[in-house]
Amino acid sequence: MKKSRNHIVSCDICLIVYNSILLHIESQDIVAQPDESLLTLTPSELAAAARRLLPVTTKRPKIALALPSDEFVATSLQLPAIAAQNLKNVVNLQLPTLLPGTTEPLLLAVQAPISGEQTTALWMPVKRANELFQAFDEAGLFLNCILPRSVIDLPSTSNSYQLYDEDEGTTTCLEWSDGVIQRWLHTTKLDCDNTEFQTQLDENTSALKTDDIEQIKKNHIDDWQKQVMPSKNAYDYAFIPPRAAAHMAQTVKKKKQRYLIGAAILLIIGIMGGIYFAIDYEKGLKQHVAELKNRTDTVSRLRAEVGEIENLIGPVKKFPKQQLVKMLEILNALIPKDSWITSFSIESGVVRLDGLSPDPTQIIEVLTKEANFIEVEQSKDIVKNRGRSELQFGIEFKLKNIDLESYLSEYFPDK
Repeated sequence: MKKSRNHIVSCDICLIVYNSILLHIESQDIVAQPDESLLTLTPSELAAAARRLLPVTTKRPKIALALPSDEFVATSLQLPAIAAQNLKNVVNLQLPTLLPGTTEPLLLAVQAPISGEQTTALWMPVKRANELFQAFDEAGLFLNCILPRSVIDLPSTSNSYQLYDEDEGTTTCLEWSDGVIQRWLHTTKLDCDNTEFQTQLDENTSALKTDDIEQIKKNHIDDWQKQVMPSKNAYDYAFIPPRAAAHMAQTVKKKKQRYLIGAAILLIIGIMGGIYFAIDYEKGLKQHVAELKNRTDTVSRLRAEVGEIENLIGPVKKFPKQQLVKMLEILNALIPKDSWITSFSIESGVVRLDGLSPDPTQIIEVLTKEANFIEVEQSKDIVKNRGRSELQFGIEFKLKNIDLESYLSEYFPDK
């Protein structure tokens, strides 16, 4: 079954670099600017060209920049189904194997395939992304994300699809299926001058050709002039510069603060209104009690109503608080960095964990020493995960001071 995705990246404007031309997607049409030729693709030159291309507005729109494929590195890998739950961490751990000798920090874009199928991970230097964001920011523009040019043509469906993206210096062939890029082949035309290399390239390219798969070729600037805005699937392979992510997080924080301030004001108004209502109600109640103080039946009825209210709200007031956030913070601090949780559940104060670790016994020992956890025990056999060094484990424990049985017997004895 295909998992649903949360598409958290979107943009208002998409700019495309093709050869030495900067193109602009606006209102579903590309507008080419012949005077926007680029001698190089330095961040400052790209930002300056974008500044000349876009109108100045009071509100900075979110920009997606589509760069040639040689700005990125692609690696192919096959992942077990369990890896989809913590996909980027799993792939990042394999970086020394996938790209030996790499020392600089890299951004990662990858999507989990159906179990057993191949997927392609795309990488981009963090330094390059931050330099582009800085240059655009200095030009008064907000660079929200960076995309490989080839992926902006990905369809909005998961149907199989092949794209050939060619410019003056490079050729990129990608195969899209089941919502992920399954194969990616990129080469420079200079390499193709080598006969042996060209032969190997032809063999790999012919392996991509399938008669029943839609094939699109984009080998000229005119082919991009009818390009629509990127689909949500294209944004699955977007690289967000760390500084852009920090800016968006700060924006969300400010919005949350404004929301909390507004909520606090409404709460204060509500409390004041409640106090006024309570005072007015108290006056009316006192008058009513004064009128009926000699009628014992009315007093008894009022007492009975108070008792009913206490009985009604008792289950809410006395419900055991499991403090889920605190428990998750404790687990995050205790679980070693080389281990991770693959499934989690909590019911009636009983927590069950499944995960992967090179030493599950160590995790049980650490959890046993935690004062907030009791009856820590192994819930299933520790088994070796095929194809991996980590061991699969299951752990079960109870939260301290959670007595759900007493609560149920007191308020719901018949349940």
